[in-house]
Amino acid sequence: MIDYQFIEAATEDGEVWKRSLLEPLAPGALTPFTASLLTEVTARAWHLYFDRLGFQPAPRQRIVRVCEGRPFTNVSISARLDAENAGVAPPLLQIDGVERSIIAWEKPGFLAGMKLGRGAKKIEETLTALHRELPEIIAKAAAWHQRVVGLRWSQAEVLQIMEEIERVGSAAMLPYFAARHNLEVACRRLLQLLDARTPQESVALIARALGGMKHGVELDMAQRMTTLGKHAADDNAVVDWLRADAFAGWEETLPGGAFADGVRDFMAVYGHRAIGEGEIALPRWSEAPQSLFVVLRALVESMPEVAAPVEPDISALLAAVDGKARKEAQQLIERMRMLIELQSGALHAFSYILAGTRRWALAAGREATVDRRLKAVDDVFFYEIEEVKEMMTGEWNISDLSGIHAVADERRATLATWRKHKPVDLLWGDRKAVATTTTLPASAGVADGAAFTLHGLELHKLETSSCDRRSVRRVYIGAAPESAAAVVLPACTAFATADGAVFDPLAASARALGKPGIVACGADILKTMSVLVVDGDSGKVTTI
Repeated sequence: MIDYQFIEAATEDGEVWKRSLLEPLAPGALTPFTASLLTEVTARAWHLYFDRLGFQPAPRQRIVRVCEGRPFTNVSISARLDAENAGVAPPLLQIDGVERSIIAWEKPGFLAGMKLGRGAKKIEETLTALHRELPEIIAKAAAWHQRVVGLRWSQAEVLQIMEEIERVGSAAMLPYFAARHNLEVACRRLLQLLDARTPQESVALIARALGGMKHGVELDMAQRMTTLGKHAADDNAVVDWLRADAFAGWEETLPGGAFADGVRDFMAVYGHRAIGEGEIALPRWSEAPQSLFVVLRALVESMPEVAAPVEPDISALLAAVDGKARKEAQQLIERMRMLIELQSGALHAFSYILAGTRRWALAAGREATVDRRLKAVDDVFFYEIEEVKEMMTGEWNISDLSGIHAVADERRATLATWRKHKPVDLLWGDRKAVATTTTLPASAGVADGAAFTLHGLELHKLETSSCDRRSVRRVYIGAAPESAAAVVLPACTAFATADGAVFDPLAASARALGKPGIVACGADILKTMSVLVVDGDSGKVTTI
């Protein structure tokens, strides 16, 4: 169990908020525009999910709050609905070494248990249905994005899309919320069944039992990048083009052949995505593909040996739990495997909404620069989405241009400060707490390499003679095991992230590719510029 420690001594009360649910989308502090969008669509998706279950969620409850630019979801309300309607045991928090339930709850008796069993069955049926509906959900999100791409952005079109964003966004967010919420529930229950072991030992058993994903968007992205790397290595013209590092106007300068065809195919499927895509202010690969080409150049320079995937092995986990709980443990692992696939597809669906919303925001920003409501197009991301709507409909008094500009300037400075802060992991009422238990295994194996991270469009890596042979071996480090970072896996030997869980997208695809990995290393890992040894069995990372 993760241990939390309050930053300031205080008596805990109120509801509990965690940022783990949205970590794959929002690993860092967000612009006001992005934070406000995620707040709205997540709250709507939350209501859609519990309404569909028939759990009768009360209206106008606060589901998401933003603290220092990071969105936190209300886990107390969700836990109460799960417990009262399906008998799901609420989360236990370990605060300063003491276990505490986040809500008052007693284990139901026999008769109550029969009623709650129907609620538990409804959860299973809903998750199965969402998994079945996922292709249609993705298709609808893709069609909306394609329509947005084709717009010329008249004022009428700006206003029309403005009215659609939250509705289509919540429909795409629904399967992600359902998958992520229930992954956390299932993983928490498995950890309870393995309570006699350390968190690292328990998570390692879960990782091995899950194995690598058999199907998933992240795995497809990684495999396409591997193929592109091979095509590039076989074509001297492409190798020279990648090394020239002149990717502006790439569509005109890209040498023809299998590599060029593969790049265009990749862009057709994944051009709307990007590393850090949860932040709408960041460009998508179709706008700025340099990061992809940097990874492909790294593959040409040194392609790691192909490793065997981590095959599912549940035997050790079953041997570690009480005999009476083995059937439940096996069912939980099977559920998590299905939910990991659901999470993968759901993130892909929502990525279309993020990309389409970015296009709308830039169109609105361009319109607002005409009469100098905004000094620059990108300033639009420093206003909340409702403020942008008011700006577009004339509800916001624009006579005070200097005041409007000052809002963006002030928020830009505040965001820069937040991004330097060590992030808070949990809120209990208004009190902040940070996790003290760190470094958890996510994908088995041991590997070393020079630390590197992709920040937007640049590859920062260690280049020093002291690295010797390891300078051509790379360990990817990032804020969270997010979905689109899977494109980096073929070029690295392992990964380590500041936040995250064993069921995150990057962890699942790393296991499928046989890449060792660890999560929950803490924010300091992002400052590491040295040679690392990643032990995905013990959950440890060391510096050479």
